[in-house]
Amino acid sequence: MKKTDNKNFMTNKHWLIVLIILISGYGIYSGINDLKKNDAETENWTKESKQILIDKCIKDSKEMAEKYPELTKEYCECSTEKIQAKFTQKEYITISEKTLDRQMELLLPEFKNCLADYQNKIKETAE
Repeated sequence: MKKTDNKNFMTNKHWLIVLIILISGYGIYSGINDLKKNDAETENWTKESKQILIDKCIKDSKEMAEKYPELTKEYCECSTEKIQAKFTQKEYITISEKTLDRQMELLLPEFKNCLADYQNKIKETAE
């Protein structure tokens, strides 16, 4: 592969970034039903709650989890930790009941560094 090809890896591949955000984000958000079943009134996160979010994130990452299992696991763990550090479980459930745009507005700033690291590591492995 030419050196210029490496620099242009992500050029015209904005769809990949959007796909990663949507799939990974959905994994975190869709774990809400499991959390509600776990204990909707709990303010504090439990180990079970954390594992529910991580597992759901990995499962919903589908193709990305198959292609990059370790990186996806790291991303899901990082994102979950950041969200849990900022919000109580009850706050998170309340946020999850908002529109997807509003959820992204509130949650993305918390795990954007995890997402950037995930994207960079995928780029590195693809080079």
